[in-house]
Amino acid sequence: MNHMNKPPETLGFKDHTPAPKQKLPLFRELPPAAPFPFDALAEAREVAEAVTLRTQAPSAMCAQSILAAITLGVQAHRDVELPGGGKKPLTGLFASIAESGERKTSVDRLALAPVYAVEAELRRNREAEMTAYHNDLDAWKAAREAAKKAHKGDRAAIRTALDAVGAEPRPPRSEMLLVDDPSPEALVLHLRDGRSWCGVFTSEGGILVGGHAFTEEKAMQTGALFNTLWDGAPIRRTRVLTGTAYLPGRRCSTHIMMQRVVADRLLGDSMLDGIGMMARMLIVAPESTIGYRPFRESTPLEGVVLATYHDRLKDMLLREPQTAPDAPDVLTPEAMTFTDDAKSVWVAFYNAVEKDLAPGQPLHSIKGFGAKLAEHAGRLAAVLAAFANPESRVVDRHQVASGIVLAQHYAGEMLRMAGAASVSPELRLAHKLLTWWQARPAPEVHLATIYQRGPHGIEDGATARRVVGVLEQHGLIERLPPDTEIDGVKRRDAWVLVP
Repeated sequence: MNHMNKPPETLGFKDHTPAPKQKLPLFRELPPAAPFPFDALAEAREVAEAVTLRTQAPSAMCAQSILAAITLGVQAHRDVELPGGGKKPLTGLFASIAESGERKTSVDRLALAPVYAVEAELRRNREAEMTAYHNDLDAWKAAREAAKKAHKGDRAAIRTALDAVGAEPRPPRSEMLLVDDPSPEALVLHLRDGRSWCGVFTSEGGILVGGHAFTEEKAMQTGALFNTLWDGAPIRRTRVLTGTAYLPGRRCSTHIMMQRVVADRLLGDSMLDGIGMMARMLIVAPESTIGYRPFRESTPLEGVVLATYHDRLKDMLLREPQTAPDAPDVLTPEAMTFTDDAKSVWVAFYNAVEKDLAPGQPLHSIKGFGAKLAEHAGRLAAVLAAFANPESRVVDRHQVASGIVLAQHYAGEMLRMAGAASVSPELRLAHKLLTWWQARPAPEVHLATIYQRGPHGIEDGATARRVVGVLEQHGLIERLPPDTEIDGVKRRDAWVLVP
């Protein structure tokens, strides 16, 4: 019987040729970000557009920077009375996610130019204030000594004389409105001994997130402190070195601009999420504009818009905030209230959000953030109202509608990024290596080329082997036989891209 033309399976044999390995994605790519709702910025819209045109940076990051700077200026002067929710501070915890080269520093410099100008003015005045303070302190000390000598041995008389001398003079307040790398203890000290309000703003978020504030030992303290400040509750601290601090009436807003790898560390921290810090943050992660920024000249109109913004925010920052009569360090901002129709719009939004928090509904996967969504909308509406008119005490329905649109955008960003927070740094490096590899003219690469000429973050052999291993496990590359010749040299460790 002739079996020569029969297929193997009919002869009782199986085909043992290995099937090609399936290529697996490293992680689910983020869907594109929705455009930032510039119309909802109201009076601040033109400013954000001017910054976008001048820097050609991602528009959402420009809008975020302006909104954060305005919040910094407003927070010491106004609170907001939410329907059924009580008095809330107008502090905000903002964050922007963008890679190197997205002009974060340029955007930050334009948004914070009025703040830097005020700091410079305060710094110039501080020298004369310090001289007056030291003279007053010396006079106070001399008066106390004189009082004690004049009534030597008479305790009651000494006490009466010392009471007449009065309390020790206080040093002038710090000229710093911004701090960029504080530990929780340092931030408390600044709010105790410096100013009653400030901002934690940085265009290099890696310095903050990788610094003292977010070490394994300090991250919970930092997150809890930001929560306390966002809630407007008094700070209560007892420390061996810094003593006891009870600080009511303090305000602190943030804007942390960071790269994706830094954001992964912050957003992926289950402890910070568990204590509610992520629920209080407003985050944008816009699409890159790198490669789409041809040279353009700035226009005179941009300059006019930015100059007007500069003067308005500077005036707000220089205003003396309202404080308690017997405690000049305790802020007592007047609360803005909603008009009747504004309240109706906000209550309708509140009820709609509550329904969307139920299991199976759109906001259930981010229910911690969603539970604060209506409050975010109310705070943002009040910030826009105070910026539009610093003398105003009311929030109208249009401003509430704008706050709602902004809050919905932030909810969309939070939903979009919810899965990305779990991506490990090693998978991010693997993706970076794959992108670099695919851009090379040849598909073959050996180990030394990867850690000598490859992307940043893979600068040693051990790291290169680990990251290559990830690509190999996902079927994206294949190991070449030992002694494969590449660049004229036989290589022991080399791989090729899978087509």
